[in-house]
Amino acid sequence: MSDIVEAPGVPAGQRLFSVETPESVAFAYELAGIGSRGLALALDMLAITLLVAGEFALAAVAYFALNAAISGDGVLIGAWVFGTTGILSFATYWGYFVYGEVFRNGRTWGKGRMGLRVVRDDGSRVGVLDSVIRNLLRLVDMLPGNYLIGMGCVIFSRRNKRLGDMAAGTVVVRDSGEIDGRFEGGEATKQVALARDFLDRRSGLTPEARYQVGVAVLATFGEEPGGWDEPTVAGRLADLSGWRQAPEATAVAASGDASAATPEATPGGTPGE
Repeated sequence: MSDIVEAPGVPAGQRLFSVETPESVAFAYELAGIGSRGLALALDMLAITLLVAGEFALAAVAYFALNAAISGDGVLIGAWVFGTTGILSFATYWGYFVYGEVFRNGRTWGKGRMGLRVVRDDGSRVGVLDSVIRNLLRLVDMLPGNYLIGMGCVIFSRRNKRLGDMAAGTVVVRDSGEIDGRFEGGEATKQVALARDFLDRRSGLTPEARYQVGVAVLATFGEEPGGWDEPTVAGRLADLSGWRQAPEATAVAASGDASAATPEATPGGTPGE
């Protein structure tokens, strides 16, 4: 379940996208505005332009090399080389967005630089089909050549969605690492309280919810999971929050769910070492 909520401390004009999992674990992201999304798109278009320019530069080198090595029709060789490069550049343009959204946890290079990412309406990671639908509708959003339709949809949509987001069931959020979660923190910091609350409730969550919430909490510490699996994410959170030495760790270990409270959860003690 997801909704738009008002929250204290959030500047006027900024809205939070609240997500609640079936296990009643709730967290919220700030919706990305049209300005930050526009800058992210500009950076992505710059990256794509450089990639495509590099492809055509290599194509030119290949053309001259083949033309010198093969005594044949230069026009035919050029048509074959640059025709193939044209197809490759088309795949680069569309594959760039799909790759970033699916394999980089919702972040293209431009979105990553602007602190944004794409998530599904339920807060989970974007899948291949979601990303394909989202980017096919980009053809409509970019009409009449300056993204006027897409910008209009973002401005008038309650969740700042363009047409591609509406069709795919996705939303662009600000990935600043600050999550507004529901917890009782006591004297602990916000990040530590969130991590310990997650680890306490982890055994009652589904595998998908474990990973989804674990990654969200890990982001509050300014870290990304990369290729880690869920037990490794949980182990890293146990390290960061000092939960391994906390009394709660003993209780969980005794109950038989010690994957997040034992060094085996993170090979070598700390992931990435």
